[in-house]
Amino acid sequence: MAARGNVLGLLRQQVLTGTAPVCRLHTSSWQADSNRALLTRVHRQAYARLYPVLLVKQDGSTIHIRYREPRRILEMPVDLDALSPEERRARFRKRESQVQKKKEEPELYDDFDVERYKQFWTKK
Repeated sequence: MAARGNVLGLLRQQVLTGTAPVCRLHTSSWQADSNRALLTRVHRQAYARLYPVLLVKQDGSTIHIRYREPRRILEMPVDLDALSPEERRARFRKRESQVQKKKEEPELYDDFDVERYKQFWTKK
């Protein structure tokens, strides 16, 4: 009821001053509409809806949950404090072997002979 009175008061004021009503509900410096979403993804910090996601627990069991970001699978991290010392050492060794494999680069063999192609860049 109070909102209706405010609207009527604004209309009376505009009639008296001779100005036309201006609607400024959806104005901003950039257009946040469907056309913008067509060109690129919408960059959001928080999604307005929840998406169905498959959650994989530490023991390997899976459940379907609703998650704030659109993903297919969400895996729970392993709690290292809950592992036994042997399992912890085995995981650490496995992690170290993966890191060492990535650091190794194959040695490239180059058999390029400069003298063979020297004729193309020397003047005769």
